[in-house]
Amino acid sequence: MKKLLLPLFILLNIYAFAQDEQPAETTRKWYIPDHLKLQYAGNIGFMSGGPGYVSKNKTLETDLLFGFLPKKYGGDALITITAKTTYSPWRIPLKNTYYIAPFSLGAYLSYTFGSQFTSKWPSYYPSGYYWWATSIRPGAYIGGKVRRDFKVNKQNRTFELYYELGSYDLLMISYVQNREYLKLSDIVNLSFGVKMAL
Repeated sequence: MKKLLLPLFILLNIYAFAQDEQPAETTRKWYIPDHLKLQYAGNIGFMSGGPGYVSKNKTLETDLLFGFLPKKYGGDALITITAKTTYSPWRIPLKNTYYIAPFSLGAYLSYTFGSQFTSKWPSYYPSGYYWWATSIRPGAYIGGKVRRDFKVNKQNRTFELYYELGSYDLLMISYVQNREYLKLSDIVNLSFGVKMAL
C-alpha cells in the first residue's frame, strides 16, 4: 500500500502545478471528462483508472476504467475495461469545504481481454449448457465517500476518497444456490479509490 501512496502524491502535485499554469476556466466542452478516478481492487483489476462524468446535480457518475491484474495475483496478466455508474443521493456538508456521501449504489459491466476469455462458448458444448460469457461480468456495489471542495486559480476543484463493497453475477448466483456453504464474506470484495475533478 505504501508503494501506491507515493505515485498518488506525485500525481496530485503535478496536477496542482499544471492547474496553476492554466487560465480561468471557461465553458467546458460536453465531451471533456469531469474527473479522473484511480481504484484499487473491485473485481475490475488490481488497479484501474480512467475518466468520468458527473450529472449537473452531482448525484450520478459514469466512469470508464481501464484495469490491470498482474500475473503474480491472477495467474495470467489480465487487462479489463469497465463501464461504471454510481448513484449517490445524499451529500452531507461537514466543516469547512468537506462533504460526506454516506450511501452510494452502483453497477458495472466489465470486459476482460485475452484468448482464454470468450463472449460465447465453443460449439462443442450443448446449447444452453453454460449460460454466461467468460469475458463479460456485470456487477453491483454499495459504498460511500468523503469529498473536499477547493479552488485552484479561481477554478472549483474537488478531491474524493471512496470505498465500495461489491460482487458480480456468478458469485451472487452461487451464493443464492449454496447459502448453506457460502457466507456473504465469500462473495463480497472491498475496493478503495480516489477521484480528482478536472
